[in-house]
Amino acid sequence: MAGTPDPIRPMLASDGAMPSGSRWAFEFVWDGLRTLAYLEPGRVWLYSATGRPITASYPELGALAGLADRHGPLVLDGKIIALDQLRRPSARLLRKRMSNASPSPALLRRVPVRFYLLDLLRAEGDDLTDTPYQRRRELLGELDLSGVPAQLPPYFVDTDGQTVLHEATRHGLAGVVAKRLDSRYQPGRRSRAWVQTLPRHTQQVVVGGWQPGENGELAALLVGVPDRHGLRFLARVSSGFTPVERRELTRQLAELAQPDCPFGTPPEPAGQRDTHWVSPRLVGEISYRRPDPGSRPRQASWQRLRPTVHPAGVGAAPWLTVSDEVVVADPAAGADDLALLNEAVRLAQAELRAERARISQHFLYNVLTTIASYMRTDPPRARELLLDFAEYTRYSFRGEQISTLGAELANVDRYLALECARFGERLTVKRDVAEGLEDVQLPFLAVQQLVEAAVRHGIEGMPRGGTVTVTAATLGTECVVTLSEDATVVSDAREPSWLTEALSDVRDRLRAAPGPAAAALDVSLPADGGTMVTLRLPRPQGRLEA
Repeated sequence: MAGTPDPIRPMLASDGAMPSGSRWAFEFVWDGLRTLAYLEPGRVWLYSATGRPITASYPELGALAGLADRHGPLVLDGKIIALDQLRRPSARLLRKRMSNASPSPALLRRVPVRFYLLDLLRAEGDDLTDTPYQRRRELLGELDLSGVPAQLPPYFVDTDGQTVLHEATRHGLAGVVAKRLDSRYQPGRRSRAWVQTLPRHTQQVVVGGWQPGENGELAALLVGVPDRHGLRFLARVSSGFTPVERRELTRQLAELAQPDCPFGTPPEPAGQRDTHWVSPRLVGEISYRRPDPGSRPRQASWQRLRPTVHPAGVGAAPWLTVSDEVVVADPAAGADDLALLNEAVRLAQAELRAERARISQHFLYNVLTTIASYMRTDPPRARELLLDFAEYTRYSFRGEQISTLGAELANVDRYLALECARFGERLTVKRDVAEGLEDVQLPFLAVQQLVEAAVRHGIEGMPRGGTVTVTAATLGTECVVTLSEDATVVSDAREPSWLTEALSDVRDRLRAAPGPAAAALDVSLPADGGTMVTLRLPRPQGRLEA
């Protein structure tokens, strides 16, 4: 870049439902100021999404020049972020910086900011806008961010976008943006190659006033929630009403008219203009985008009246539980929170895969087909298999987070009995389980998930079949469980891909389980073929052997 750069406009996402499939990656939507950063050794230029220069408003981001010192000239797409006391991005806090072109030292200390990296548009003189998104993210990950006020948020591939959206909602984030892995960067364009999903939430409210339109009918409601000081004003709601609802609400509100404002702290004078106050008896429901703690709900929309709910039964809005006086944590600590979010999504992915693996359609179809064939040739055996299948499904749908080794291995026995009936001589099962280990705790279906993966992916595809071996023994203060199969042929001394995913899921669930963590979950590849997984679990106190 020579001289002042000519800024481009950032690429924008389209609003829509969460896409699915392996062609997409998913990122959290961060509340912040979309910014294009042009970096050269010793120089930084920052531009807003509209092309307005904002470098002077964020002097601490001048340290981003350190990235250009290490990697050469760069153009980055990202967001300027201010963190609240919960270390979540806060648009309300950031507005205190956005309105100040010459921030004082006191303001810089009170509302520090960081730069979240979202995309890489130019590096070492090369234009990357035609490079696929996935490669651009990989290049972002290669940047050395040490010592600069920048962070690289996580992104997720090979996962279900709804899982990421669930975690965004659970952690109070704005939403999720899905990006096609092969998408190129289209400056200034709103593209369906990026899809943004911003969930809406609901809140019961009490109506305290209304404002008429030109025809005298309802144009907007003033609503609030009860607190210890009375009725707390929450929002002015002007959308979501049908014409019939407007007429009916206008009639009901006229009957509840009163001269005094029912809110403990009245709305700002501009919000009281042409307002008719009413006795706070009507309860309704609104939907909204997630607000900042202590602030108003965004894009509030009327949903419906709730005539069966008493005003005293309306609960407080969840975001009002945080004080308006926000003490900001060191934004550098946000790196820990990004890691926690990454870990939360990984765990949710593992739990979702375990949920889906409880009874796969593949297994269900094959078992029922096998039982049907035995009903013609061996009815007593068919009855035994049907009972095994009933017990297997009863256990699998218990929906627990933690189980015991005794219960897990009993269900594995049922599963293997059903599979032996299907495979015949192609599947052999060996079992050697020591006594006294029934109460050892572990994540629900952890052993089942590994055994099913071994049968389905390790043995089923081999014409000669193979042997599954399950053992459990004591070793000092531990219980050692081994699961092995001898069918897989591995030529490159690396664990097979089907096993890698199952191991990753179980490791994540073990790590998140309450109590002591498992000592180890290891895989080995015996010289004569196959795979062996070793799971070490802490034994219950009081059962330790001398």
